[in-house]
Amino acid sequence: MRGNLFSYTYLLSNAGAVLILLISIWSKRAGHIIIALMFLVAAVVNAVQAIYTPHKYDIYELVAALPVYEYLISNVFLIHITLYILLMMVFQLVVGIGVLYQKKAALLAAIVYLLALAPLGAGSSFPSTVILAVACLILMKKNHHQPGTLPGR
Repeated sequence: MRGNLFSYTYLLSNAGAVLILLISIWSKRAGHIIIALMFLVAAVVNAVQAIYTPHKYDIYELVAALPVYEYLISNVFLIHITLYILLMMVFQLVVGIGVLYQKKAALLAAIVYLLALAPLGAGSSFPSTVILAVACLILMKKNHHQPGTLPGR
């Protein structure tokens, strides 16, 4: 895994993931809200970057942990970067709203998405995405409520 594993952003991402995991264990409502906000903010940030500074995604080719990810990023993703990032943004918005409303399908989609990011290695602040996927799994197991209600209601 290439990249600086001891940068402040890398360490902060992993510490934040552990904190979100602990919050999700302690409070279902807070866990849902934080993970939903994480996806919603990521959607906005990705949309802005995809439109105004798409070159910032070039780095992911260099830090991917798996050669297949390096290939896909350089030969597919980066060729039409704005389109792919905007599609990902729509997905993140849908997942964020679904998690806010405690939809199991949204939590499952979040888990798959977060685990799919893990092979980006340092680019995804590995293992933070795996830790966040575990937090989503815990919230999924805690969901014994009326479907379609806001957290805490």
